[in-house]
Amino acid sequence: MSISYFLKRKNFKALFFPSHNRGSALPKEIINLLKKRPGLWDLPDLPEIGTSLTKKGLVSDAQNYFSEIFKTKSCWFGVNGATSLIQASILTMAKPGEHLLVPRNVHNCVIKICTLANIIPIFFDIPYEEKTAHYKPLTCKWLKNILNDKLIKNKKIAGAILINPYYQGYSSDINSLIEIFHTKNIPVLVDEAHGSYLIFCEEMGLPRSALSTKADLVVHSLHKSLNGLTQTAILWQLSNNIDQNELANNINLLQTTSQSSLLLSSCEESIKDWLNKNNQKKYKKRIIEAKNIFVKLRNKGIPVLETQDPLKIILNTGKFGIDGFTADQFFYKNGLIAELPEVMTLTFCLGFAKQNNFVNILSKLWNELLLDKPNKYKIKLSKPPFKLVQTPEITPFEAWRRKSHKVPFEQSIGKISAEIICPYPPGIPLLIPGEKIDKDRVNWLIEQKFYNHDLVNSYIKVLKI
Repeated sequence: MSISYFLKRKNFKALFFPSHNRGSALPKEIINLLKKRPGLWDLPDLPEIGTSLTKKGLVSDAQNYFSEIFKTKSCWFGVNGATSLIQASILTMAKPGEHLLVPRNVHNCVIKICTLANIIPIFFDIPYEEKTAHYKPLTCKWLKNILNDKLIKNKKIAGAILINPYYQGYSSDINSLIEIFHTKNIPVLVDEAHGSYLIFCEEMGLPRSALSTKADLVVHSLHKSLNGLTQTAILWQLSNNIDQNELANNINLLQTTSQSSLLLSSCEESIKDWLNKNNQKKYKKRIIEAKNIFVKLRNKGIPVLETQDPLKIILNTGKFGIDGFTADQFFYKNGLIAELPEVMTLTFCLGFAKQNNFVNILSKLWNELLLDKPNKYKIKLSKPPFKLVQTPEITPFEAWRRKSHKVPFEQSIGKISAEIICPYPPGIPLLIPGEKIDKDRVNWLIEQKFYNHDLVNSYIKVLKI
């Protein structure tokens, strides 16, 4: 089967990213553009269009317009996903050898740029719930304990990262957290990849968007939580604590030199689509429908978890002794494709298209799964073996460059990792270069491998002594 053949298949229900649900909720202007002669939009960097970094052209005009609308200092479109914009932000906040505060559920792109730029990550743990194996929202009390840790007190912190909401939709009182960081003169980048639509729905009782807080930088993925094409994103600068020219230079360093006109257009149209009052009503209706879907599933006895994001339907498979990977395989075979399998859960992303008959399909398949797996086992997963505050044994920069060799995973205890272990999705690293591998970490990873067989190979790269 060819890739193109698979892409044309229609015999499955898409409950995954991008949120336009295979084109159903794309902006009309993008739909009309794609109906034209194939390749019509595939243009070079023409002066009339420009790029996200040129000072003249249609792209620059759109960025300036959105910056005025949302009352930010500036903004930049991204066509390399949120990844390159997050990385450019980090390069601007922290210099080589400086420390960056990052939560344990940070995306692996943060670790990669720290590795390349010799920035030292200081990890802080976040609340955890063993019943679901999910990280829970960060509280002000928890953050204050982190900032009072002796490991941080002795170091100059160049910046901090907050993820809000998390992949599954958990959200914190983001502005209060930012204010605590600012009392320590620590600038804050908010990775709001999964909450781009929040700024348009503030009156609906949803979490507060980082764009209406005192954040210094905010990154939005436009395909995860708006209706943009894959790879589209936007970076917002909200404060003067960040050097705008340096930020632009770092974006230029990491952004492709051949920006797709189609993707740039998608950046513009996905935001314009939400600014349109009629469309906004339509998408808000989808959010109400999503809330109703949750209620209907719960009333049918389906074990769903509630988070602050109504567009995420999380099936608590572990409650019935079924891991999320087994459930995902079963649903996939039956034409219902989820977004994120985990040990205890399976997450479906409703997106912004109408989800006809989803409740009945999910209910039917869930009951069939329960019958199909009569010999259910008790799921065991230990709490992540992380300290409240922790740094790698040696910097990721050094670990990545030192000589390494492979050893059987079970024999890696006491050694220093030379590679990153990171399931994708969600892209959260479980082990990074430079971290010391202790017995608890090995046992924890082995537990996860029991359910996610692709997680850890038989061998792992460690540093040579």
